[in-house]
Amino acid sequence: MSRTRGGLISRMVLATGALLLIVGAAFGVLLFSINEQRTTARVTRHAQQVFDAVGDVERLADDAQTRQVQYFVTGDAGYVADWQVATADLPRATEHLEQIATTSQERHHAERIAQISRSFVDDYSMPVMDAARRGDPNARDAATMREGDRRIAELHAEAQTLRMTERQIVDTSDARIDRLVQQEILAVVGGLAGSALVIALVGWYQTRVIVQPIRRVAAMADRLASGDLSTRLPETGTVEIGRLERFFNVMAASLERGYRELTERVETQIALRRIATLVARGVPPAEVTAAVAAELGQLIDTESVRIVRYEPDGTGTVVAAWGGADLDLPVGARMPLDGRNVTAMVLRTGKPARIDDFTEATGVLGTHLRERGLRAAVGAPIHVEGRLWGVVASGTACEEPPAPNAEARLAEYTDLIGTAIANTQARADLIASRSRFVLATDQARRRIERDLHDGVQQRLISLGLNLRRIQECVPTDLPELREELSAVVAGLTGTVDDVRELSRGVHPAILSEGGLRPALRALARRSGVAVELDVRLDARLPEPVEVAAYYVVAESLTNAAKHAGATVVSVRADVDDHQLRLVVRDDGVGGAEAGHGSGLIGLADRVEALGGTLTLDSPRGGGTCLEVRLPLDEAAL
Repeated sequence: MSRTRGGLISRMVLATGALLLIVGAAFGVLLFSINEQRTTARVTRHAQQVFDAVGDVERLADDAQTRQVQYFVTGDAGYVADWQVATADLPRATEHLEQIATTSQERHHAERIAQISRSFVDDYSMPVMDAARRGDPNARDAATMREGDRRIAELHAEAQTLRMTERQIVDTSDARIDRLVQQEILAVVGGLAGSALVIALVGWYQTRVIVQPIRRVAAMADRLASGDLSTRLPETGTVEIGRLERFFNVMAASLERGYRELTERVETQIALRRIATLVARGVPPAEVTAAVAAELGQLIDTESVRIVRYEPDGTGTVVAAWGGADLDLPVGARMPLDGRNVTAMVLRTGKPARIDDFTEATGVLGTHLRERGLRAAVGAPIHVEGRLWGVVASGTACEEPPAPNAEARLAEYTDLIGTAIANTQARADLIASRSRFVLATDQARRRIERDLHDGVQQRLISLGLNLRRIQECVPTDLPELREELSAVVAGLTGTVDDVRELSRGVHPAILSEGGLRPALRALARRSGVAVELDVRLDARLPEPVEVAAYYVVAESLTNAAKHAGATVVSVRADVDDHQLRLVVRDDGVGGAEAGHGSGLIGLADRVEALGGTLTLDSPRGGGTCLEVRLPLDEAAL
């Protein structure tokens, strides 16, 4: 096997090495040729720079000679300026030529051209022009002009020699490039042919030894991807292929196991979400615990689930049950917690516990369950606000014990159970506290109303009657005193009216005496906005409900008159499904918000304290609709 393995690897390495050698040789030739082409391109660019520089020198020298001759012939001073420009630029052009000359031949010719140019300007052109401008007739003779032509011809000859030298260098480089191009073609053709041959051989070998077995693996993988997790390959391959087949089978088994675990996890999360939804909705703990027991029974594939609350006297009460009807432990059953059983073990340790063999169980509960066929059980503690509240336990009558992670799966639910219990208790305590506060406030209102009506109001009325008697006893000759007493009596009468109105606002007597229907009619009569009443109540309602409904309507009418600019308000009250449904709607400007304004906030607090709901719909420009629902049963309690 080791020789086969080594042969497979060595052949692949050998083939790869041959391919790399062929490709590397071809690319080496190409890289060498490319480098030579870059060198030739640099030589060509340099030669072109030399040509341009030589051309600039020749052009400037020709311009200087031409402008000089034109001045001699015409005497026009304008040609002198052009001559000056040419003679001033000529030294810079020759200096540039000398700077770009790199080879010895180039430098020789460049220095020679620079020497001829300087001699032309310094030894000939400038002296002649100076003499001509002074009026010397010898400066304009034919011999002088021929001397200038001779010097220019010498400059051209030297420039042509430099050009020929550069051209020879360029031609030599071009010839070398042509040879290299031929070598490139041969290298590319040979590399392609060799590579194709090596690749064909490697492809044939890989197809026979590797590709065909892998195709079998791919077919099995396709079946695996389509959901057939039981797919397995026959492990008939050798060396790497054989190991691939074994690894495929291991992967398939792992996927199958992971799929089962993922399915269990997803089912657990879905169940947890359902339980969390119940907790968020604030349903009673009994419903939550019953739902948890049912979810656990289905998830951990057990026969029975019990949720037990620990009592202060050391006993336990079953608060939720699923399955296990033969266990004789229904909801409400109470048992002592002694001996060795899951419920008692969790109580003592505060940690998860399990019993895989119930023949070892003791105590009243352990004996009871063993007699009814229970063979194993697991349990997890439930903590509420940091204290041990109870236990969730699962039992089975099968010989096979519960799964190793059964306690952990139970523990995943205990936090939710504790949260549900704590939330429900807190909610119940809050509602009870708010109800007591609202009841105390209403009682205080009624006491104040009675004190105002029976005390202050009666005293003011008695005082007014006494003043009237005194007023009648005043002599007729004291009219001013009679008028003053009359004014005092009128003031007392107004004060009595104010006290009566104040007592009515604190707690309307008509509400206590006649109920919600006449109280709402009284509100409608006093309203500054037209009110349409539709009150469908056949009997008196619990007092807290009537008081809350009264103040909802009173606050709504006040808001409609002061803020909404409404012209009409409709008030509808009826009883539906053991609830008082109160709807107040106006045609005002809308835009009211439940969180703004102490009036609406106070109404919401009062309604929620009675376990009711308040819904506000007030789009801008669309009026305001306030709907209140108050439970009658809870309020009556």
